[in-house]
Amino acid sequence: MSQSKNRILITGSNGLLGQTLTKHFIENQIEFLATANSENKISYCPDNDFRALNIQNKEQVKEVIQEFNPTHIINAAAMTNVDACEDEVERCFGVNATGVKNILEAIENTEIHLIQISTDFIFDGQKKSYSEEDTANPLSNYGKSKWDGEQIIFKSGFEKVTILRTSIVYGVGEKLNKGNIFNWSMQELRKGNQLKIVNDQFRTPTFVEDLVQACQKVINSNSFGVYNIAGGDLKSMFDYIILVAEYLKVDTDLVSAITSKNLNQKAKRPISSGLIIDKAKKGFDYNPTDFMVTLSKIDPEN
Repeated sequence: MSQSKNRILITGSNGLLGQTLTKHFIENQIEFLATANSENKISYCPDNDFRALNIQNKEQVKEVIQEFNPTHIINAAAMTNVDACEDEVERCFGVNATGVKNILEAIENTEIHLIQISTDFIFDGQKKSYSEEDTANPLSNYGKSKWDGEQIIFKSGFEKVTILRTSIVYGVGEKLNKGNIFNWSMQELRKGNQLKIVNDQFRTPTFVEDLVQACQKVINSNSFGVYNIAGGDLKSMFDYIILVAEYLKVDTDLVSAITSKNLNQKAKRPISSGLIIDKAKKGFDYNPTDFMVTLSKIDPEN
């Protein structure tokens, strides 16, 4: 299918991934419709390319999909605040699981290709790193709700679906509800502030532009199934923030190590949830950007 014929519907367009997808489709002159559960927050997204859409509203989902008639849907709508998901359980499962069900029901008996964004938090962290075939055992409501979303897809028998599992998506966006640790630590370290960072949580963070490229490669190659999309290095969050300090050329002593127990986080998190990306590398030539290079791309002073 040629790109010019593609029509992409984005859910969650006000989030970091949604914004970066929107920018990518505008720059590449690919037809799209951005949708989000509030007004359009993206300064460069024309209002006639935006629709308000609550994916928990079954009828609204059906109506928007029928009207726009997309070739692809990228479901980037999610409740991703892991601790808030422990308190707002109904909303968490409503967005992350029921929303997926509503989209699937709306595209039943169509040729629409669904790209579902999932997470490393479906795993319990007892292994160091996970492949696509490893058994899910989520520890938190966030992880459970995203795994429920995946299971709804598996049980539906719908074949034109791609699930992309990611980890700590970071980058730069506008008016985001949720910041990320790398942008925040960069700001704080530049001010000379001391940071306490956990040294017992290991991740493979995903640069948002890499995730957008993965979505485009999935579309171009008609790749279906489950793929891990993440950075290439598994490190503790402490080690990552040391790299941020080194990038900024500030004293690494500003960053001190603490354990997860010190944080008193509401939701239980996997110790190590590295995502093995070999399948995506082989399947559609996924190639994550070097972490230090991504820091230069998110640096507001560049």
